[in-house]
Amino acid sequence: MEILDVGVAHGGQIAVGKVAKAHGIKGELKVYPFSGNPDDFCSYRSLTLVDPGHGAAKSYEVEQCRPLENLVLLQLAGLSGRSAAEELRGWEVRIARELLPTPGAGTFYWHDLEGLSVISDTGQELGRITSLMATSAHDILVITGPGGEYLIPVVAECVFGFTADGKALMVTPPPGLLEMNAGGVLGDAS
Repeated sequence: MEILDVGVAHGGQIAVGKVAKAHGIKGELKVYPFSGNPDDFCSYRSLTLVDPGHGAAKSYEVEQCRPLENLVLLQLAGLSGRSAAEELRGWEVRIARELLPTPGAGTFYWHDLEGLSVISDTGQELGRITSLMATSAHDILVITGPGGEYLIPVVAECVFGFTADGKALMVTPPPGLLEMNAGGVLGDAS
């Protein structure tokens, strides 16, 4: 299983980046992509900029996209001049959810997993997915439920699929994890 974290869901939109500042004199925007991958932006043809402080929103067509190291430069239709671009500093860049490419087999978007129920291979309900931790080795799902918080590595040995109805993720917790969260001693299920 691979999890793609491209941004934060806001209803039918996904926040995929943030305007860092204006670039040049023609009104280009320098944008920080939340996914860490500037190339993602080259497939977006339209987007919405949202002022996080006031909720104001403006929709634009993308005229040009150029990755620049860990950022992306965007030229938007109707946005001309440095001063107009500078006014958008700090605004969120959002796209319609349906503009994201369909993930391949075994690959999921983080925003689709967040809040999903998690059930162990023994049928125990562990809680809901509340967070994702990225590590150099593999991602880790943070599951919060009545038994506490569980950290489940996103590896084939621990995460093996969804229930038949697709409403819950099935996991095999690492040995001793459930007992540790229950306050017991490793190897003691009481």
